[in-house]
Amino acid sequence: MRSFSEFSIAKRSQLWFLGVVAVLTIVSANIAWLFPTRDELSEQAYLLHRVIAIDVKNQLFAFLSRYERSLSDGVDVLNQIKERKEDIISRLLKENQPFESLTLLDNKGNEVFKNHRFLLISESDLKDRSEEILYKTVKEGRVYRGPVEISGISEPIITIAVPVNTNTGFSALVAEINLKFFLDVVRNVSVGKEGVAYVVDENGYVIAHPNSSLVFGRANFIDRKIIAEAVSGREADTRAAGFNYTNERGENMLAVALPFELMGWAIVVEDPDSAALGASSRILNVAIISFILEILLVILLIWNYLNLIRAAALFYGERNQREAILNSLSDGVIEYDSEFQIVLMNPRAEELLAVHFKDIGGMAITPDFAKNNPQYKSLVELMYPALAPYSSSIKEVPGTHVKTMEIHTSSPELKMIVTLTQVIDQNGSVRGFLKILHDISRERLLGRIKSEFVSIAAHQLRTPLSAIKWTLKLLLDGDAGALNKEQTSFLERGYDTNEKMIKLVNDLLSVARIEEGRFGYDFQDINFNEFLEAAIKNYADIVSRKSINLKFEKIDGELPLVYADSEKLSLALNNLLDNAVKYTPAGGKVLVKLERKGNYALVSIMDTGVGIPDSEQPRVFSKFFRASNVIKMETEGTGLGLFIVHNIIKRHGGDIHFTSHENHGATFIFTLPLKKELVPKEEAEPLEEFLENV
Repeated sequence: MRSFSEFSIAKRSQLWFLGVVAVLTIVSANIAWLFPTRDELSEQAYLLHRVIAIDVKNQLFAFLSRYERSLSDGVDVLNQIKERKEDIISRLLKENQPFESLTLLDNKGNEVFKNHRFLLISESDLKDRSEEILYKTVKEGRVYRGPVEISGISEPIITIAVPVNTNTGFSALVAEINLKFFLDVVRNVSVGKEGVAYVVDENGYVIAHPNSSLVFGRANFIDRKIIAEAVSGREADTRAAGFNYTNERGENMLAVALPFELMGWAIVVEDPDSAALGASSRILNVAIISFILEILLVILLIWNYLNLIRAAALFYGERNQREAILNSLSDGVIEYDSEFQIVLMNPRAEELLAVHFKDIGGMAITPDFAKNNPQYKSLVELMYPALAPYSSSIKEVPGTHVKTMEIHTSSPELKMIVTLTQVIDQNGSVRGFLKILHDISRERLLGRIKSEFVSIAAHQLRTPLSAIKWTLKLLLDGDAGALNKEQTSFLERGYDTNEKMIKLVNDLLSVARIEEGRFGYDFQDINFNEFLEAAIKNYADIVSRKSINLKFEKIDGELPLVYADSEKLSLALNNLLDNAVKYTPAGGKVLVKLERKGNYALVSIMDTGVGIPDSEQPRVFSKFFRASNVIKMETEGTGLGLFIVHNIIKRHGGDIHFTSHENHGATFIFTLPLKKELVPKEEAEPLEEFLENV
């Protein structure tokens, strides 16, 4: 008994010693990773907010540079043809929506001509500005950029003045630019769930904010030290002592403020600490729970002595090896049993499907599961491919139980190759199923890169093409001297070719903006009957030359006003009419008919033209599509018109379809809502092509 007692005491002492060592080891290990990880997460949160602020700064710079460049282009033309100042200024005002007004100053600083977008200007409204800093700045040959002012309708406006060659008799071209167009930029910036990005001027007044009431209400944040620091030209963030502040709910904020040196403004990106550093708090909670569990595990391991330690070591070794293998896979893996209960899901599968295994582990996934849990819609579509927007036929790998198929999910939008196999236990029984998910959505990224490239390239081409157009027009008008017949013929061909290039560039820009969800719409109530009549009248000369009978059938009675963007709708209608007239042979007919169907206006454009081959009709509204029979008739064309039409009609809350047979004409039919509430409130990026074709 004494020897057993001594053995027991020795073992108890040994167990206590091992326990203390284990506890100290666990504490040290948690401290070793916890604090550096929290610091790293805090640093990453700061860097993320700073990157967003830099992006806003770049967009703001691009916005101002674009319209300053437009002014400079106008000055270049004005320096050459000062006699057409009214036409030049009117064109600048038309082509640059943010311009509120344009003013010419003479060499003494007096306003000699002014055009306002909304107001009628008389000579009594012209002022003497010779004593203003603006005039003194341009006299020195420098561009003037004024402070933010508030217009009569409480909108922020800045003034930019560009010097003009004094030999013209003018000293400056002055533009008032409305900053409300920049509000869309800060509204589209995503800073977590609660964060925002905004811009303040040199006096601390908010000039761009997702909450437009702060702009129109003249909110001032100069009392925040971080903003005062950025306005003075120095970058600041709330990590530094003295720069922290709270929002209206009393929450501490994580914020980064960058100076916008060009105008003396500041760009601020802020987010509540609870949201921005939420991952750090979660890690702390996980660490505490992990520490408690580890201590309990140590106690259990000691209590069950060496055999239990040996068994536990074997178990954890196998589990860690399995998890390491699964976690290292670039493809997602989901295991489930015959009852469709989720047994296993690796991190890549969680990332792809935007779910957490801890939330659904052991739950049976039924076809109706997503009705009350919309966040699991893609998981349900994956488990039941028939519910997915698209699923291909199943292909079996010869000689195995492995099957593959392609599945497209809707939320999130994914294209995946899914491999299905059985999980066999040691007895040869099927104990479950395994799905391996391979993401093939990389085309989305390539498409966005392509769209951005097209947008940038088109922007760069637009200015030189416009300059070429102005130059050719001046020569054709005889402003540079008389031309002989041969010279005029060459210039006219060059002018026509340049016009086609400008149309191509405009179409490319329109497509890029549509794909990025920033085409920009200005909805107003319009008389749709008069709108159609005006559009059709523009084709009177063309149809007369081709002996085409163009007829418009109006609706009986009055039609309610249509809530639409007249400029974008004109673009869509002109594309449809162009195609109808262009591809209808001489002596043919084009009929435009307006009807009312419930809460929608229905417009049909029917022609007796060449039609569209049946095999090519599914691709009619795709980018760069041109029917094979049309290409033989006319090699020129972008193939972008119907893609633009389709997206404009969809943005207005309508729909468009067509019927056609080759050599028997085509009828394009589109609808527009007659109730304002049926028009989508926001512009969205177009759906992926695979969803469009489902």
